[in-house]
Amino acid sequence: MEEYAKHVRRKDRQQRDFSFFEKLMDDTVACTIAIEKEGYPFNHVAFFVYNKAEHEIIFHFSKHGFAGEEIKSGKKACVSVYKYGKLYTAKRAVDFGCEYQSVIIYGTIEVLSKEEERMRAMDIFFQKFFSGVPKGSYEDFNLQDAKTIDVAKIKIEDWFGKEHRVPTQALSSFYPPGDAVMT
Repeated sequence: MEEYAKHVRRKDRQQRDFSFFEKLMDDTVACTIAIEKEGYPFNHVAFFVYNKAEHEIIFHFSKHGFAGEEIKSGKKACVSVYKYGKLYTAKRAVDFGCEYQSVIIYGTIEVLSKEEERMRAMDIFFQKFFSGVPKGSYEDFNLQDAKTIDVAKIKIEDWFGKEHRVPTQALSSFYPPGDAVMT
């Protein structure tokens, strides 16, 4: 990976501790995956899970549509995982800002072709997000369900993280208005 991948202008915000990376990956549900496409970059928002054992991201997407046409094994990817916090004010408008935590990940896509790999990957999703839902209250994910989606992973080759909190000199801080999901 070239040096630019780890270049962070604000060194005071850079996070290098792997525990920061793991916590953000565990506490976040969606990411954006950017891949090279002729003309403009292709950007895909995905529900994802971090597979600690293999140090990779697993995500799924429809075989139909743009993602199915563009996300292919061997393509390089840049993944953005982020969370925002409070907005804050200051004496000067130029110093207003927002708390955030972010990780940028670089890797290569592998679309899973073996059914047992695909099912194991989807099981990791269910373990992370839906383990509290009682078995028997729904039909398990099965091979027939998996036929309409592709399951892929990105082996993490490199990453860098940043964090910014409300500075002590801020005049006020507050969470932005609005709901987590628009209704």
